[in-house]
Amino acid sequence: MPEISIIVRTKNEERWIAHCLSMIYKQDYTDFEVILVDNSSSDHTVKVASRFPLATTINIDKYLPGFA
Repeated sequence: MPEISIIVRTKNEERWIAHCLSMIYKQDYTDFEVILVDNSSSDHTVKVASRFPLATTINIDKYLPGFA
């Protein structure tokens, strides 16, 4: 089990998600997992993010940033 979970909240972040995840996975520290919490994106955010080794993707129907 990873020591740290990094939670990335998204809503139509297709333009930025690859850069964000690339920077997370470039760090020297490696004992972590990334959990994507997507608030029903209508673009290709989840598809782009799926190119990375995510621990899991959680989909939320209502856009409530604090809930993510």
